[in-house]
Amino acid sequence: MSFALVGFGIFQAILYLLFVRAVDLYEREPLRYVVPVFVWGFTVAVGISLVFNTLASMTLSAMAGAQTANLITAVVVAPVVEESAKGLALIIIFAIAYSLSRRRGEVEFSGVMDGIVYGSAVGFGFAIAEDLLYYAQFGAETFVVRRVFGGFAHAAFTSLTGIGIGLITWVRYGVLKVILPILGLLAAMTLHSLFNLTATLFGPLAYVVMFLVLLIYAGLIIAWLAVERRTIRTELRDEVRDGTISPEEYEILPTYFRRTGYYLGLLFSGRLSTWSRAHRLHRAAVDLAFTKRLTRNSHAAPQDIRAQRLRGRIRETRAIASPAKP
Repeated sequence: MSFALVGFGIFQAILYLLFVRAVDLYEREPLRYVVPVFVWGFTVAVGISLVFNTLASMTLSAMAGAQTANLITAVVVAPVVEESAKGLALIIIFAIAYSLSRRRGEVEFSGVMDGIVYGSAVGFGFAIAEDLLYYAQFGAETFVVRRVFGGFAHAAFTSLTGIGIGLITWVRYGVLKVILPILGLLAAMTLHSLFNLTATLFGPLAYVVMFLVLLIYAGLIIAWLAVERRTIRTELRDEVRDGTISPEEYEILPTYFRRTGYYLGLLFSGRLSTWSRAHRLHRAAVDLAFTKRLTRNSHAAPQDIRAQRLRGRIRETRAIASPAKP
C-alpha cells in the first residue's frame, strides 16, 4: 500500500470537507462540531457498518448463494446500515446543539446548509475509510477510481439526513419536526440503494448518476443561500429603524461578496483594527438575523435572550470605535 496515495486520499477528503464548509457563506459551522462528526464517519460508522454488513452477507450466502448475497447486501442491507450509522452522528451533534441552545440560545445545527455541512462531514470521513478498505482488498486502481469519481457519494447520501434534521428548527409544527428527519433518512437510504444498484448492474454509469445528483445539490445550496440572504434582509430591516445597524451596513450584510469586498478593501488599505471591528459587528448582525428567525419556533425563549445579547454586542463593538462606513 502506497503511503503517498493514502495521504493524498486523506488530504482530498479533508479538502472536500473544508470546501463544503466554506460554501456555507453566512454562518459557518464551528470546527469543534464538524471535526468530531468527520471522525465518527471515519471510525465508528465504518466499524458498525463493517460488522453488520459482514454478518448479513455471511447469513445470506448460506441461504441463497454468494452472488445473491452480494446483491442484497449492496442494495438493501448496506444503505440501511451505513446511513443509520452515519445519521446517528448527526442526531448526537444536533442533540448537543439543542441542549446548548436551551442554556445559551445558540443553535449551531439549523437549516438546510447546516445539514449539508454535517452530513457531508460524516460522509467524507466514512468514504475515505471505506475506500482504504477497498484499497486493501482490490488494489490502488480501485482506490483511485473511487476517490476521483465517488469521493462525494457518501456526503451526498447523508446530506439528505442532515437536511431533514436541520429543518427541525425551521418548521413550526411538532409533527413536522419528527417527520422531516425520518424522511431525510429514508431519502438517504433510497439514494444510496439506487447508486449501489446502478453500480452493481451497470458499473461506471453509477458515477454519471452521481454527477447529476451533485448538480441538483448545487442547485439546492444556491437556493438555500438565497433563502438565508432574504432572511438577513427581512429580519434586519427593523434593526436599521431602531439604530442597531446603519443603512450602509444593511446594504452589504445580505450580500456575502459585497461584504467580502469591503473587508478586502480595509485589509489592503492597512486598516486592520477597523477590519476586525467590522467583521465582529457584521457577524453579530448576521447571527441576530437568524436568531430572530428562530424566535418564532420552539427555541423562542432562549433565542429572544440571545437576540438581546447580540444587539448589546453590536452596540458595544460600535462604542469602542465605529468601523468605517462601507
